[in-house]
Amino acid sequence: MNMKLLNSLTIFIFTFLLASPVFAGDKGYVGEEGTEIEVTRISSPPAEYPRRAIRMGVEGSVRLEFDVDTDGSVLDPYVVESSPTGVFDRAAIKAVRKFLYEPPTYNGTSVKVNNVQIDLTFRLGN
Repeated sequence: MNMKLLNSLTIFIFTFLLASPVFAGDKGYVGEEGTEIEVTRISSPPAEYPRRAIRMGVEGSVRLEFDVDTDGSVLDPYVVESSPTGVFDRAAIKAVRKFLYEPPTYNGTSVKVNNVQIDLTFRLGN
């Protein structure tokens, strides 16, 4: 097996099998009074572990904030904080943009949910 293929295979394994983003509960706010509601994630493709972080053996976490639209799609994700700073930000945002939620409702009405915050933790497998 040539070295390039072996390196690609190693990255693939780390990215899809050993690197596991961990997701926390998803809650946001609706209405002018800011009522907190829970949103249900129905699809959350895994984040791709950055190659540089794999090579360096770095683990970390990213807290993101975004809105969930009436159709369940994610709107305008951004990083609230990350550790180490800047290492996993791009991968986390890219992953969250692909998330899909059940279309949110409140009191029987379709609503947009604001200020949903989640934590993504990037860990290398043992």
